[in-house]
Amino acid sequence: MNNKRILTFLTGISLLAVLTTIAYTATGARAAAPTLAGTWNVTTKSAGDSNAPPGQSILTFFADGNMIEMNAFAPPATSKPGHGVWIASGNTYLMSFDLFTFDDKGQNTGKVRSYLAIKMAVPDRWSATFTGDAIDLAGKVTKKVATGTAEGTRMKVERP
Repeated sequence: MNNKRILTFLTGISLLAVLTTIAYTATGARAAAPTLAGTWNVTTKSAGDSNAPPGQSILTFFADGNMIEMNAFAPPATSKPGHGVWIASGNTYLMSFDLFTFDDKGQNTGKVRSYLAIKMAVPDRWSATFTGDAIDLAGKVTKKVATGTAEGTRMKVERP
């Protein structure tokens, strides 16, 4: 009878030690490195036109390396949401995404491929440089039709 109590006690202690270690490791890994995964409010500034107002967009980065983008740069009839991918290396993230473009009549004119190099200094803010290439329907690429800087702020849950 005494051996059964000791065995039950030791099993309980062992299980508690394993669960504590798992919880500590999971919590520590999340706090150790900020991640880009999440939704961000982004303000961009074009390098080509100092008088242009800042642009606004929303970027959502998924943990699997995919992302989506929506911007307010052009009337809705001239562009659609962008889709792309991202990778991480320390506090630097590289991403590229494509968005289709349309003329005033709604006809597809090609797409824009954007490239960002993001530096994250703190978990909820980042800064970046970007370039964009235009790609027409025949596949001809016009390099760097857009260049500039961007700043992102993580979107958080707010109470109404």
